Amino acid sequence: MKLQYSTATFLLAATLACTAAESQGGLKLESKLPTAYGLLSNVVELRDGRVVFADTKDKLFLRADLKSGKVDTLGTRVDSLRPGAPAGQYRFPGWVAHLAGDTLALVDFSAIRTTRWDGQGRPIDVLPIKDVSGRTPVLLYDTVGHGYKIDYQAVLGGGDPGRPLRPDSIPVLRIGLKTGAVDTVARLAAPEYGDATFGEQVQQAAKVFAPNDHFGVLPDGSAWVARGHDNRVDWRAPNGTWRRGDSKAYTKLPVTQADKERVLVQVREQGKQFGMPQDLRIDYPFADNKPPFDFALSRPSGEVWLQRPRTQEDAPMVYDIVDRQGKWRAEITFPAGAALAGFGRDGAVYGSIKVEGGRRTIGRFRLN
Repeated sequence: MKLQYSTATFLLAATLACTAAESQGGLKLESKLPTAYGLLSNVVELRDGRVVFADTKDKLFLRADLKSGKVDTLGTRVDSLRPGAPAGQYRFPGWVAHLAGDTLALVDFSAIRTTRWDGQGRPIDVLPIKDVSGRTPVLLYDTVGHGYKIDYQAVLGGGDPGRPLRPDSIPVLRIGLKTGAVDTVARLAAPEYGDATFGEQVQQAAKVFAPNDHFGVLPDGSAWVARGHDNRVDWRAPNGTWRRGDSKAYTKLPVTQADKERVLVQVREQGKQFGMPQDLRIDYPFADNKPPFDFALSRPSGEVWLQRPRTQEDAPMVYDIVDRQGKWRAEITFPAGAALAGFGRDGAVYGSIKVEGGRRTIGRFRLN
């Protein structure tokens, strides 16, 4: 088996173990789109109330009006992207970020480039981002001129046999979009490792369901780290000072055989796009218990929503809300079939809603 299969599978298992979940109660559905999609990225709200998102299965960049139900496809999907291709073309739109004003950043997972778009859905240019820590996409941005990248090369070894595969921590790099200046603004806990088997090849891989740290940034450049081992959220002010959050006790949920089988099925399904053989023997290291949270997303005003792991695949999901002081404030549950996808003004919460045939649509919620 070639190494790219194992590397891709490592990343897939780490993320697919934390699939977005469903819950009941806590939010009221205001409106939703009448159309359905394969898989949805995050949702970003524009000043006029419309939203943008990506269908990561059909690989489309979309803008929608939840009041009228109208959906527009932005730009053009292409099978191959030549060097210097126009900003309006993309291969695999995977994530949308909000830059200053109504300027958007569309992250192309396949082309490993980020394009800028205005609030009317028109492409502006390709964002010039300094190539640091390998060719992996930059997903996080503030509105004051920085992109943020987790240095996963520290985990994967960067292709250098002499580079350790077990670092003490994983740096988060801040990249100046105009200057190209790079500095380290945070460090995440290193993964827990175990032996993984890919066909006849055995190598070290991060344990699935083990606690991981999650990083995020607010529009003003404030940053946060949700600490998986301590179940707390630490905050970094724009001037670099840190505030340690409060830890919270939680009930540990055991990882079941059904959990393991579900993850491996998803890894094989998603691995098709990397050319992974479907009959390849895959054995992954799993943690004994699930972490306190397996997904985290922040509201621009400063709340961090931490998604608790499910007891079963179709079980309800609870989100813990932590404020900008690192204090636990509330628990929120989503309606059945919905998962957190983004935030808007005036308390709006966007969700990815499961509909008939296993497809999904976008809904706007308000807190009850």
